[in-house]
Amino acid sequence: VQVHKTPHNEIMTSKHNNVDITHINTYASNNNVMYLLEEEEECRSNILKSPVILLFVNVYASLKTFYKYLISLSSLLSMALSSACTIFVYYSTEDRLGWDGTMDWVLLGFAVITPLSLSVGFAFRRREEALRDIAIFKSIAFQIYLAHSSWNWGKQGNDERTTNKEYDWLGHADDVLKLLLEMSDEMFHFLTLPTMSRARHRVTKQGKHEANRTVRVAYALFHSFLTEKVTRVTKRTEDLKLLGLPANEASRIRQWERILGEAVEHLRVLKMYRTPQALRSFARIFSLLLPALYAPTFAQLARDVDSLGLGIAFAIIVSLALTALFNSIIILEDPFVGHITLDGIDVREELVVLHWEQLTRARKMCFPGAEEFQYEHELNKRKHSVETQTHEAIPEIVVSPLGKKDRITSYSNLRDASGSVHERIHGCE
Repeated sequence: VQVHKTPHNEIMTSKHNNVDITHINTYASNNNVMYLLEEEEECRSNILKSPVILLFVNVYASLKTFYKYLISLSSLLSMALSSACTIFVYYSTEDRLGWDGTMDWVLLGFAVITPLSLSVGFAFRRREEALRDIAIFKSIAFQIYLAHSSWNWGKQGNDERTTNKEYDWLGHADDVLKLLLEMSDEMFHFLTLPTMSRARHRVTKQGKHEANRTVRVAYALFHSFLTEKVTRVTKRTEDLKLLGLPANEASRIRQWERILGEAVEHLRVLKMYRTPQALRSFARIFSLLLPALYAPTFAQLARDVDSLGLGIAFAIIVSLALTALFNSIIILEDPFVGHITLDGIDVREELVVLHWEQLTRARKMCFPGAEEFQYEHELNKRKHSVETQTHEAIPEIVVSPLGKKDRITSYSNLRDASGSVHERIHGCE
């Protein structure tokens, strides 16, 4: 991070792979606004516009994306099987006069393409729903903070926050701000936990053990950031009612708390429940094995054009296309893994970076003369007991504090949010 000082403001620039992410600390003066307009104009004027260059750049980016995200070990296995079967059929039928290996492609379309297409639609809708819920959470949290930090209910022009100087209004607002930041930080840890609902987590012994361990940690985090934090925010609203906050205004805050809870609950079920497991298992098996069953068709093509290489090439292309389509489904299965996959939601950017920036900027506007906000996450060392089949107690969870230095934008340098950088989970192994 480089800090560039100008006569009117400070610019913090985070550089990752030639991408500049600029945070302007204040927009109070007209000079800062003019500087922002200049930056915006520079962004608009420096984009790549040449159609020829864009053609080659986009093709290169597509090939790199295909290679990096859509080719897996299952792709290699499917290509090897279909190639080997094509070679075997080609040579084993070499002396058979009148042999015709042409097969109908209806089976391939029915058994593989249809379930894959449906699964892609299911997974993409889950991602869009998750984005909407995160946006609702951030928006409602922002409004709750503004209600606690700036709402005035004085009568006849009297400012309750000015006349009642005995109450610590800044401390009250900072307490709510701290609770909202703790909620977003803990939700970030929850959403970026390892996936716990794949087929192996249901039918294998090791997978069940892995899922049980992850679910216990997930429940501990979930109860902390929803049950405990929302309850404490509600109590802070009751404090305002004692100071004279009208019942209708308090009811509005209650409604926001309910909407926030609904968004969080929806994010939880999106994280813990998947698209149809049987459909994905069906697509996995047939995308892997079915191309090899079409080896007679590829061998017949090779015989018709008198080129075994062309027959093998078609076998490889079909196998690669089907497995790549299935891999695209797997990428969208967990929408909260932007640090791992291409199309996942960058939860860290949304809940740790942007949410922090929005709330702390609002604090500066509501309390312009206040000292800089000091935030340190309250370490959760309490045990949460959840009734499970084994009736085991939840292990102790210690969430590492996310300080200001951890809130630099993560574009193009995304790290595993559930790794040791951000979270330490004790007693789970």
